[in-house]
Amino acid sequence: MLQVEDLPAGPEQTFLTVGKFRSILAQVDRKVRLSADARLTFEVSRPGEAMQVFDVAGIAVDGEATVLSLEPRPAICKPRHRAAAEAARQASCCSPKTSGQCCA
Repeated sequence: MLQVEDLPAGPEQTFLTVGKFRSILAQVDRKVRLSADARLTFEVSRPGEAMQVFDVAGIAVDGEATVLSLEPRPAICKPRHRAAAEAARQASCCSPKTSGQCCA
């Protein structure tokens, strides 16, 4: 999850370059292995408003800029979501099940 801050631009402030962004991700990946299919999400809020979570809806290259289009992520019921994931994991286990463990 990336947190985007709404800070006023300073006189010498520039946008984050793609190279710098990739460098930061590489450093994180060395410490915490990132899955290649991991979901990239952004957490954004305006001053005085509640935080919202967004997914990437599209990527476009415009000259030297890369523009990410964001779309709101719908809310999920976490307990129901976890239960569905566990049911799918259990369904993929071999039979007969022994001591609640999947076979290797």
